[in-house]
Amino acid sequence: MSIFNPASAPCPVCKTEVKFALVASVNADRRPDLRQRILDGSFQRERCPNCGSQFRTPPQLTYVDVGRHQWILVLPVAKLAAWTELERQASAAFERAYGEGAPLAAQEIGRGLSARIVFGWAALREKIFAADRGLDDVTLELLKIAVLRSVAGSSLSDLNELRLQEVEGESLVLAWIVAANEEVLTTLPVPKSVYDDIIADPTAWHDLRETLSASRFVDYNRLLVGTS
Repeated sequence: MSIFNPASAPCPVCKTEVKFALVASVNADRRPDLRQRILDGSFQRERCPNCGSQFRTPPQLTYVDVGRHQWILVLPVAKLAAWTELERQASAAFERAYGEGAPLAAQEIGRGLSARIVFGWAALREKIFAADRGLDDVTLELLKIAVLRSVAGSSLSDLNELRLQEVEGESLVLAWIVAANEEVLTTLPVPKSVYDDIIADPTAWHDLRETLSASRFVDYNRLLVGTS
């Protein structure tokens, strides 16, 4: 089921305390409307009753979509530096829910799920969107690495991240966004043929693909942030 708890947070503009229902779990099979709101960016976006400003609290939830084979632990971007330990926690949480110690029915469901951990709303939206377009998330991250290697003048920094925003014709539209607030800085259309070429050349990408495929944190950031 989808679970919400009463919460409050100060408006980042006028500091008025705003009350809302804070999500702890999303079941997309039962609540496809919540899945759609994650995709369009409106989910958990609150409006201050005093000044009218909109803001979004950092995510901390589990997302399950059995029909699309997805289980995702979603944590705030601010916790990215601790990804190694949090990845272990994600694996442990998945095992508790769907592993050998879980009821047989849950184990059966778990065998069909791909378990991931992501940091931030944009990363969650990307996983859902990519799966919806039939894109493999490991190959997508390899594509980003190829872009970082080859595109001069990128916006790479500790504050920005590269995310898939849209698929337009034969182009995968990537965007540099501000990780903290999802502001789009610039977009970069990449021919879908680059993605296809990565799949067609398994030898060149073997080691990186093995590293990403064996993990819950399937994201190019694991290669940049380091371990803690």
